[in-house]
Amino acid sequence: MKTKRSNSALWIKNYSAFFLYCLLTVLVMLAQNAPRLLPTVAHARPVPVVLFVVCVSLFEGARTGSMIGLLAGLLLDLYAFRLFGFSALILMGIGLAVGLLVEWLLRANFYSAMLLCAGAALWQALMEWFFCYVIFDKEQIWPLLFKVYLPNF
Repeated sequence: MKTKRSNSALWIKNYSAFFLYCLLTVLVMLAQNAPRLLPTVAHARPVPVVLFVVCVSLFEGARTGSMIGLLAGLLLDLYAFRLFGFSALILMGIGLAVGLLVEWLLRANFYSAMLLCAGAALWQALMEWFFCYVIFDKEQIWPLLFKVYLPNF
């Protein structure tokens, strides 16, 4: 009988934490897409959604990280003018990869968090540039990479 109570308390704790992460995802998305809330440097706007997904999957694991990445990507796709689901797929993959790296290979400390955040932001920027411009053979892809996507990274 004691195990049922501890399992139900664990279940309530897990779902309340997941609900809190979902609420924080919406707040981070609103902060990212607010016109003048986050500062810009040389017309480059920060992308805190990617960093939030990395931090959640760093501390909660691959399962929660991939679900939060999917939610954040779907919310990001609502604001983007590209194929719906692209950002969801990229952020879900980032959350899954970071969560599995932390579960199997890395420790969750400051240095690994910095490395994973930088790598995930670079990966998201390069994938967006590649799948939105390079594949469709648009003009002037290299200036776009160096003037838009890498400064945003």
